[in-house]
Amino acid sequence: MDPSVEAARVARPGAFRTAARLLALCMKGEIWPSTLGMVLMIAGSGLGLLQPWPLKFIVDALTIKGPPPGFIASTLRVISRALPIGNHKMGLIVLLCAALLLISLASAAVTVLSTWLLISSGLRMVFRLRCRVFEHIQRQPPAFHDATTVGDSLYRITWDTYSVQSLFNAGLVPAISSLVTLAGIAAVMVGQDWSIGVVALVIGGLLLILVQRLEKPTTNLSTRVHENESRVSTRVEQTLTGIRAVQAFGRENYEANRFAQQANESLKANLRLTLLQTAGQSGVAALFAGGTAVVIWMTARRVLHGELTPGDIVLMVGYTAMLFKPLETLSYTASSIQGAVAGAHRVFEILDRDPVIRNSPTARPLGAGVAGTIEFDQVSFGYRADQSALCQVKLMIPAGSSVAMVGPSGAGKTTMASLIMRFYDPVAGRILLDGRDLREITIESLRRHIAIVPQEPVLFDASIGENIAYSRPDATPEQLHAAARSAGAWDFISAMPRGFDTPIGERGVMLSGGQRQRISLARAFLKDAKIIVLDEPTTGLDAQTEADLLSALKRLMAGRTTIVIAHHLHTVRYMNQIIVLQQGRVIQSGTHEQLLARDGLYRHLYDLQSQPHRTTAEVS
Repeated sequence: MDPSVEAARVARPGAFRTAARLLALCMKGEIWPSTLGMVLMIAGSGLGLLQPWPLKFIVDALTIKGPPPGFIASTLRVISRALPIGNHKMGLIVLLCAALLLISLASAAVTVLSTWLLISSGLRMVFRLRCRVFEHIQRQPPAFHDATTVGDSLYRITWDTYSVQSLFNAGLVPAISSLVTLAGIAAVMVGQDWSIGVVALVIGGLLLILVQRLEKPTTNLSTRVHENESRVSTRVEQTLTGIRAVQAFGRENYEANRFAQQANESLKANLRLTLLQTAGQSGVAALFAGGTAVVIWMTARRVLHGELTPGDIVLMVGYTAMLFKPLETLSYTASSIQGAVAGAHRVFEILDRDPVIRNSPTARPLGAGVAGTIEFDQVSFGYRADQSALCQVKLMIPAGSSVAMVGPSGAGKTTMASLIMRFYDPVAGRILLDGRDLREITIESLRRHIAIVPQEPVLFDASIGENIAYSRPDATPEQLHAAARSAGAWDFISAMPRGFDTPIGERGVMLSGGQRQRISLARAFLKDAKIIVLDEPTTGLDAQTEADLLSALKRLMAGRTTIVIAHHLHTVRYMNQIIVLQQGRVIQSGTHEQLLARDGLYRHLYDLQSQPHRTTAEVS
């Protein structure tokens, strides 16, 4: 994991502060639908508060002699004129049952509509957050991606982003609904009998204390669950990416054991979290049962003393059950918030990272007339503070010339190419393009004028045409075909049943190595950039394919500033200039003939590569 991510993890803010920040970030565009949904939800809660009253009146009608309450008696008289109701008590019960049914139906209808509005808002928040995290991860420098596994980034985008929906639909919404319901129930209970209402509220306060005590351990365990699930995802991604090597070396059992070990860690973390949540829910249930028993006892005493009616027992017990339901919901809400905050922390670990490489306020785009002169002016760079990859490199690459960078592994060849692309910035010195510091050029316009042909072609699970057009999505079919011809890819593409529409599989697995490299080369032709970076493009190819590809590369290099990173020196003999690097320093430069005439590293490397291979008999 990237050290800056670890540092952010140490200084995490509180759960509710994080939750509020994430909701504030994602609520934009959802204010009106979510407000309407909450208004309807509150209306549904209000309707729900009416449900115990018909039951109270039914019980009182069955147990108490005398006329019903005034407003009910008036309603009965109106109904009796339209319907033949002989028994007033039976009519009263029918009326109250109808009222109970109507309240339930109205509450259900309002709940369905409010739920649809609020769930829709939550899912749209997930969509926006996913897009934001994905875009932010894309813009991180290579150092971030080198230090962060693909599986971890994948988990943050696909699963941790659901934290905003959990916070909204399982946190904020039920919390508001429960608080409104609690306020209504408390008002009714205290109005009916203040002592019973106070007792119920005290027990509710004990429940909230229990929830608060469980907050920190639940959040910590939830974070561990997310991290372990991320590691499981990483293990799957790494194994399936290298499945050919796994099968070739017969390491299926080894990888299965590694996966089982990682999955077991995730299982144990989930079990610990489940145990804690279950224990908390059991505590809630115990408080609920005890509180209900106390309320029944107190209400029954009032009934025996003639202070309350039998229907009041039903009413108070009903409201007690309703009182503890929102309190119980709040306890689960707190648990949901704590679990979601673990994902939110991981989301903010990404969103709080400023891209190291970004446009300066004074940066300006490159115009169309780029010549392609590149100058390294006393450039030094290190991937870490205690490690130097380049040291005071001074180099001029004239526009339209071809330059090869050679030297042993780790000499700094790829680093120099990465600096030209502005994947990194120098720690000292500067790199100039046509006399302008790269840091004063917008990144987008700089990279628009540079095409790269990597050592290992980067191909996507799409068609051949889509892969070539990746460098220039607005290219016409004629331009696409011309690029394929220039790269020497036309023959094998046209021979395929679907031509440019042929799918090539993940990473181009349906193509040979030479075909993949030609697709990558066609992509560079199509971009028609002024600067070309070739990173050992002929590695792993047979002699004939390499010769054909070199011929295509010469066509690509014509009239462009070309930088070639090479290990095989026979491929750079015709370059205008060869730069020899060792331990981050330029130790030699010149043409192939000039460098061979000197006794130095280039000649030594060339002689080693030119020696004929000895036979097994000669070695023995």
